[in-house]
Amino acid sequence: HIRYNGVWVRQVYVDPKTAVFDISVDATVDCGFTAKITDPKGEVRELSTEDDMLSLMIDDPMLWDVDAPNLYTAEITLDGGDTTTVRFGARMCEFRKDGFFLNGRYLKMNGVCMHHDLGSIGAAVNRSAMLRQIEILKGMGVNAIRTSHNPPAPELLDLCDEQGILVMDEFFDEWTIEKTQNGYHKCFHEHAQADVEAIIRRDRNHPSVIMWSIGNEIGEQGRPDGWKIARMLSDTVRRVDPTRPTTAGFNHYETIFSNRLAFYVDIVGHNYKPHRYAETRENYPEMRLIGSE
Repeated sequence: HIRYNGVWVRQVYVDPKTAVFDISVDATVDCGFTAKITDPKGEVRELSTEDDMLSLMIDDPMLWDVDAPNLYTAEITLDGGDTTTVRFGARMCEFRKDGFFLNGRYLKMNGVCMHHDLGSIGAAVNRSAMLRQIEILKGMGVNAIRTSHNPPAPELLDLCDEQGILVMDEFFDEWTIEKTQNGYHKCFHEHAQADVEAIIRRDRNHPSVIMWSIGNEIGEQGRPDGWKIARMLSDTVRRVDPTRPTTAGFNHYETIFSNRLAFYVDIVGHNYKPHRYAETRENYPEMRLIGSE
């Protein structure tokens, strides 16, 4: 059978004329598989392989965009009979020091920090309530969500794929330093690396996810050796998914540079104090920045 979250449709290359993906399947035994690909227009093609990976080339791809969230579907069937379906999209994401570019054009991310609860409805997943939230946010001009400060419900990512919302997928609100008595600091050393891998395996097919956030206002910002955990987490992300950058939400404007922690993420997130953005740009002119909160 296919292992849990064992299918990855990895984007290898994309431009307006061509998109190339590697489709890999992690199964319990070595066997081939068939991939039935359905494009956004409903046209279907089939590919098959005798091993655990095949290459998919799409001519004139229908790109996923905030204004046109085009989604492809891959139905994967092992030679042994097990099957699963994943959705994916083709898009060009480029983070430069002068901004974010989606499919070749500059796009200002107007984002919100989105906690998992649904107000008076509660914290249990309610797809229609989440869709209502997104529709209201889009009416405000929102085109991006940061999953503050934990991995989102898969249903939220499905909706972001469908609605054209960019996502900063966030892992942790704590590393090893306590914020709350029963926080993640109790589990970090034992579970952090495996949890990061599991989250990425679950979420990496979503075209809406454009970056991974390794933490929010973590206490290690003030420690001389705080960079060590940042390096470990960023290295883990790049090993599991080298296609997306890492970031973090920092609220210390001095120590993250003096202790070098900020240099171990691809994009430095600044929480609050936008009047200091220019200071960071002046001191580190090549650094990629995002206003994370």
